[in-house]
Amino acid sequence: MTILVRIKHRFGPRMTEWVLALHTALWGAVLLLPAQTFDAASFDGFRRIFGSEEVLGSVMLFLGVLRIGGLIVNGARKNVTPWIRAVSAGAGFLLFIAISVGYAASGVISTWLAVYPVFAAVELVNIYRAVHDAGEGYAST
Repeated sequence: MTILVRIKHRFGPRMTEWVLALHTALWGAVLLLPAQTFDAASFDGFRRIFGSEEVLGSVMLFLGVLRIGGLIVNGARKNVTPWIRAVSAGAGFLLFIAISVGYAASGVISTWLAVYPVFAAVELVNIYRAVHDAGEGYAST
């Protein structure tokens, strides 16, 4: 099976992993733009928890790009590496919980409540799927 066929075959079932990796990287990139995002009232909790938006933006951009790289490697390799996906999804889960806490600490009720806790729950599903894939890999060897 060629690399492109393997990537296409694995992309669909891992779509949520790709979407959340891209979301993480883009969220980080937005925080690194010249505008001061943390000055908005809805980011008051982020200022208190994370300090600088440059630090959080750099961490999120790095994690998102790293996860995308891991998904590319995972999709291209003949023998899959589900533990990269499991660890990445675990980091994503913690990140989306931290974002939820940041917004909650701001005291502003907004659409974040319908987005980031759901993303955290999706990451739990991604962890389960990756660990399940790892178990299938061990069972077939």
